[in-house]
Amino acid sequence: MDIERFPFDFAWELIYKSFGYTNHTVLPEALETWGVDLIGNLLPRHLELIYFVNHIFLEKVALKYPGDFGRMERMSIV
Repeated sequence: MDIERFPFDFAWELIYKSFGYTNHTVLPEALETWGVDLIGNLLPRHLELIYFVNHIFLEKVALKYPGDFGRMERMSIV
C-alpha cells in the first residue's frame, strides 16, 4: 500500500481475496498472540494498519449490534 501507493480500499480487497486463515481449533492455547509493544517496536507501520483494520471491523460490529459494547470489547482484535 505504501510502496505501490494503492488506496486502502483497493489494497484491502486485494489481500482479502488473496489470503485466508483457518485454524483447526479456536482454543486460546492454539492461537498465536503478539503483544502491542512488541509489534509497535518491530513493525510500527503494521501496527498502525492493524489499529485501522480493527477500527473498521468494530464499526461494522457496532452497526450490527448497536449499544453492545461488551461484544465490541470481546471481538476487538487489539
